[in-house]
Amino acid sequence: MSGFQEPRPDLVQPSPGGPDDPLGESVMDLAQPWLRVFEPRDVRLVIGRHQDPQLELDCAAARQDGVPIHRRVAGGGAVVLAPGMAVVALRMARDHLGTTTYLERVNRVLIPALAPLVDCPVVSIGLGDLALVTDPGQPPRKILGASLRQSAGLVVYLACLLIGEHAPLMARYLRPPSRQPSYRGDREHGSFCTGLAAHGADATVVRQVLERACRDGLGGQENDEATRI
Repeated sequence: MSGFQEPRPDLVQPSPGGPDDPLGESVMDLAQPWLRVFEPRDVRLVIGRHQDPQLELDCAAARQDGVPIHRRVAGGGAVVLAPGMAVVALRMARDHLGTTTYLERVNRVLIPALAPLVDCPVVSIGLGDLALVTDPGQPPRKILGASLRQSAGLVVYLACLLIGEHAPLMARYLRPPSRQPSYRGDREHGSFCTGLAAHGADATVVRQVLERACRDGLGGQENDEATRI
């Protein structure tokens, strides 16, 4: 992160970098493809650009388990990345000012792609989140959280999609968030979040569908060329 000095180098490790960066941040490199949809290979904890790791994470548990902590180049909240999830990372040309419109642009592509794979409605909620309406009488349950990093000409989108069951990992490593969306309502991880697999989706199919939808709906080769400026 150019111009950024890590305030907690004792806790936070630098992003590994490279074309297979486990955080998805390789899409910031204009020499690399504009889109990556992948399954994390191991467990990692990621905090937002300006978050305090001790406030958001159980750092002692992470240290005990040998789980690395990284700081995201973008904002957003703390997340666990783990096998059984899908990371969606992409860059777009920045064609106007604002934040929510870029999140909405991506969600308009993701929702119709995911909807046929599950047995309940997929909705956009909060600031770029996606959730499932598993019970019409209850608040939606989160399946995806996203963040943005904007520069003069580019927008980088990073998101984590829950497919398997990860509430135990979240409970071990994530403290109650310092900031939470209103629709969470102080719910614990297990009742606030859910995975697509519990609602009929197949993990391999999900990743294939997401990649195809992003390529078709967010510009494909045209987007690749536009973001190599």
